[in-house]
Amino acid sequence: MKEFNIIDMHCDTITKLAHNKQSFVDNDGHISLKKLKQGNYLMQCFAIFIHKEYDIPAYQSCLNYISLFKEFMKENNNEIAQVTTYDDIVFNQQLGKISAMLTIEGGEAIEGSLEKLQRFYDLGVRMMTLTWNFENEIAYPNHMGRNEPHYPDTEHGLKPFGLEVINKMQDLGMIIDVSHLSDAGIYDVLNYAHKPIVASHSNARAICDVPRNMTDDMIKLLKRNGGIMGINYCADFVSANTSNNQIPDIIEHIKHIISVADIETVALGGDFDGIPTPAGMSDCSKTWDLYNALKAEGFSKEDIDKIFYKNFLRVLKANQNS
Repeated sequence: MKEFNIIDMHCDTITKLAHNKQSFVDNDGHISLKKLKQGNYLMQCFAIFIHKEYDIPAYQSCLNYISLFKEFMKENNNEIAQVTTYDDIVFNQQLGKISAMLTIEGGEAIEGSLEKLQRFYDLGVRMMTLTWNFENEIAYPNHMGRNEPHYPDTEHGLKPFGLEVINKMQDLGMIIDVSHLSDAGIYDVLNYAHKPIVASHSNARAICDVPRNMTDDMIKLLKRNGGIMGINYCADFVSANTSNNQIPDIIEHIKHIISVADIETVALGGDFDGIPTPAGMSDCSKTWDLYNALKAEGFSKEDIDKIFYKNFLRVLKANQNS
């Protein structure tokens, strides 16, 4: 048995498998049950990715994807099981099972309805990004569409309904995810949130200057909130050296976040199956290479454990209702 466990906050595997009809157990993507076992994963967060242009109606499309997720869980229940609480994760670990947490990428899935948000919670969703790349009833993103320029939106934040949503999410015990959200929206959430939030798959803008990454000021405020940000392996969000092994560049993001905030603010959010294969991180089983590289950089096992799973468990416990 390997000496550590991994929790990754974001992947697009369910939506991808729904479209390409490949097996959850073994496929040619970044994540499969086989690869999760090879990587000794404690838990993978499976995002139901909603594309506003294709997943119409959004709410029903999300329900369909969730049904597929639950089918995968049922078919492989001896090796992986859905979780909704910290205790569920501990229980699965005791049984030798991987845990799977259901999340949503794109708040348009709730179609402007708190009742539909409640329905998703009842189905086991425990985290949701408020936007993807399109404006919705909740807020504005940092990128408005495929054919428009990428820019940080510092003017348009949460809409009035967005405030209702974040209050409802925190009342339920659903983690607020600000990845993809506009700069103004991130500040709004950090101003109003009373529980730790996450940026499930966002890096440091000071290291790679793209709007999807977070500024140093945001990172400092995230630390004050008690939240975390998951390191995204998407090549374009890591560095300009997209043809090289990018693990050293990934480590630069981690080191920078620690210097601006602390080790408690860093987690993993690879974005597997939603990005081109990153150089040096071809699938989830290769997270071992990141572990070894961090160790070579002088990171202690205790610090790596915080990044790899303990920080997320802290945030999960702080959000869930007792």
